Amino acid sequence: MLSTGIEGLDSLMGGGIPEGHIVTIFGAYGTGKTTFALHFIYEGLKSGENCIFISLDEDEKSIIDTAKGFGMDFEVYRDNVEILRLDAITVKESLDKVRSDLAETIKQMGARRLVIDTVSVLESLFDERERWIALVYLRDMIKLSGVTAIFTSEADRTTQSTTKYGVLEYVSDGAVALKYIRRSEIDEPVLALEVVKMRRVKHSRKLTPYIITENGIKVLEGAELF
Repeated sequence: MLSTGIEGLDSLMGGGIPEGHIVTIFGAYGTGKTTFALHFIYEGLKSGENCIFISLDEDEKSIIDTAKGFGMDFEVYRDNVEILRLDAITVKESLDKVRSDLAETIKQMGARRLVIDTVSVLESLFDERERWIALVYLRDMIKLSGVTAIFTSEADRTTQSTTKYGVLEYVSDGAVALKYIRRSEIDEPVLALEVVKMRRVKHSRKLTPYIITENGIKVLEGAELF
């Protein structure tokens, strides 16, 4: 099991993320998807693991600055982390090359952890059939590499219980939903997460509140929503 690095979360997931799993973290804007992914990478770096963070949205400086804002100094571990900014359109047009290049990078680094943030950007460029093919193609390469990976994704706007296109949770080994919960229309929303799926692991399915602090995400294990 690999720790997520998020206080209060590993026990809800049955001890962490099983090695070799691909887990999708999905939610609306502002629920902490990228922060979750940064925790996962930083925990690996602190444990002496080599890690790769791929962004389809932000550049390297922005990612490093965001992490530093939560007290995660990636620059201390420069020799152990590769941060890549890939253009989603280029990925779509050169999927074979991206797949082979990524596989080679994982192998050369001996990377143990991988993040792709956010896969929704890539998904939006495909039609329904192409989307399934592209994501399965990407998943199979990652699974063959043996790396443990996190995908981040936008949630469906109406339900918050599925990813935006309803595909990633099926091609992944696990899925965690980050949600805004309101008791009523006039109440302030509360952040809560649900471990929707985790293959071969006995995990909690309880909707559990969490907060985003200056040190990142903290899961309030044992707390009630309201």
